[in-house]
Amino acid sequence: MAVCVMSPDVPGPARALVAIGGSAGSVGALIKLVERLPAELPAAVLVTVHVGDQGTSRLPEILQRAGSLPCRYAGHGDELRNGEIIVAPPGRHLLVAGSATVLSTGPRVNHVRPAIDPMFGSIAANSRLPAVGVILSGMLDDGAVGAAMLALAGGAILVEDPTTAGFSSMPRAALAAVPTARSAPADLLASAIDELLKSSGSRAVAVSEEEVPVHMGEADDPGFLAPDESGLTRLTCPECHGSLAQVRLPSINFYRCHVGHQYSPQHLLVAQSETAEARLWSAVAALEEQAVLARHLARHLAEDEPTATATARTADQATELAEALRARLALEGAGGGVPVASDELPGPGGPG
Repeated sequence: MAVCVMSPDVPGPARALVAIGGSAGSVGALIKLVERLPAELPAAVLVTVHVGDQGTSRLPEILQRAGSLPCRYAGHGDELRNGEIIVAPPGRHLLVAGSATVLSTGPRVNHVRPAIDPMFGSIAANSRLPAVGVILSGMLDDGAVGAAMLALAGGAILVEDPTTAGFSSMPRAALAAVPTARSAPADLLASAIDELLKSSGSRAVAVSEEEVPVHMGEADDPGFLAPDESGLTRLTCPECHGSLAQVRLPSINFYRCHVGHQYSPQHLLVAQSETAEARLWSAVAALEEQAVLARHLARHLAEDEPTATATARTADQATELAEALRARLALEGAGGGVPVASDELPGPGGPG
């Protein structure tokens, strides 16, 4: 167990890590947290806020002005140092390897890059430093899987109070995935971090002793599973359409394809809903193409009346199906179907 005691002068390599993840509604909470962090914080602070692959953000500048700690975008291979805030840049996962940062363009997690779960998971797998993970406001269950991984490795988890968060879903999902997590309003999170860094509540993260798993392309088993995967499912990855394996943690399950796209339960439901809608619209397109082609052929089959009649009937049936499906999709788009994004989706356990 590692205890990190505050001192008035803490320059140099990081003694601990504070990893903060947020999404919708999190910037205000993040500012409140950062402006209360002490200048002598004996930890490096890593921040991932969802901005997407192509987004632009002035978040480092905003956080620099908010508090006493220097803040910048992370670079690849940067040394983690006490009293510095580093932010995941657009389009890059911010990971940790030993005492340095890694920027990755690896597969999207929950359809985004940068994502919170890879940052937390890399700390759990690759760092021996004491660690505190913080989950702020956001929709669905981003960060819940990473928080569970970090907690299993001995890290402490803090969560923005769901009753005061701009969007309560991410905090609620994290609390469900990590029953030992503590919650606090945004303006009290900095003091909670300070307390954990001074106490035994922030344990040294245990580095995994497992070998790095091979990719499926290097294996000889069609039923390939990574060491942490419990079994294959009949579900397919919404992004690459590969088979999804399920990974079971004590309080949450998640799903990963062999390429590496990863989904927490709520995000998988949303992604599958979007995929289903896209396929249904593809069906509308195919039926309408079938109808117009059949009518075109029927017009040129005038000398073969039975065939022309049958072809015209095929066109009418395709048009009828296309119109019915189009009307149904329009109805669901107006609120008659399963929501594809909601702050009120069920908890993180997932099926199975």
